[in-house]
Amino acid sequence: MDILEGLLFINGNDVYKLCGAFLSEDKAGDNKNYSALLTPPKMKPYTAVSIRERDGEKLPAVLMPAFEPRDITLQFAIVATGKTDFLIKYRDFLTLLKSGWLDIRLPELNKTFHVYYKESTAYDQLTDLEGGLVAGAFKVKFREPVPTI
Repeated sequence: MDILEGLLFINGNDVYKLCGAFLSEDKAGDNKNYSALLTPPKMKPYTAVSIRERDGEKLPAVLMPAFEPRDITLQFAIVATGKTDFLIKYRDFLTLLKSGWLDIRLPELNKTFHVYYKESTAYDQLTDLEGGLVAGAFKVKFREPVPTI
């Protein structure tokens, strides 16, 4: 599966080479991962003054737009050649997620997201652990405290 190499890096590590992990979708043609990454963050509200004797509200002459922090949920899959290999890769991937600040880089988007691991929201064992090829998929929620465009 060399086709999965070089598509996703976390802290400079190709996660497919390191852990057999990659961004996955529930079905062919879905783009939920890219949708989650590319959805613009919410704006922080502007400070406004509402004066009873005047219509509307008063805002500064120059607005200073700023984003709210946001959560990004991505779905990953891990594939391995057997049960032992799968459990090692799964542990290595979770260790990487737990390592603190994460710079998730997708060369295809020419973008890096500075996030931290928040939680996993679901896990699906896709194949039997005792079979040849072993695969599992899970959703991971990250926090991007300072979103960028």
